[in-house]
Amino acid sequence: MSEELNLNNEEELLTLYDEEGNEVLYRKLLEFEHPGFSKHYVILAEEGNFNDEDDETEIELIPMILEPDEDGETGRFLPVETDEEWDMIEEIVNTNFDDVE
Repeated sequence: MSEELNLNNEEELLTLYDEEGNEVLYRKLLEFEHPGFSKHYVILAEEGNFNDEDDETEIELIPMILEPDEDGETGRFLPVETDEEWDMIEEIVNTNFDDVE
């Protein structure tokens, strides 16, 4: 079974709000639509984590589901909730970021 993913790894900066309403800058590292789940996924990382000079610093990746609004231009981010989706995302992230050093 071969399902083709349309991956977009063009980095983009996004301003989102945390639980306290503070603005937080995130870097979009990867965006893809998975045909098996029929959802649009975005992998984010907090931008402040990229400013460290230390190459050994681990960057926490934050996978989100992008649910588009009716206009198709904007949308909202939803958390990933199922184990199957987490496993799929982990496999895609490992495949796409293992070569980056």
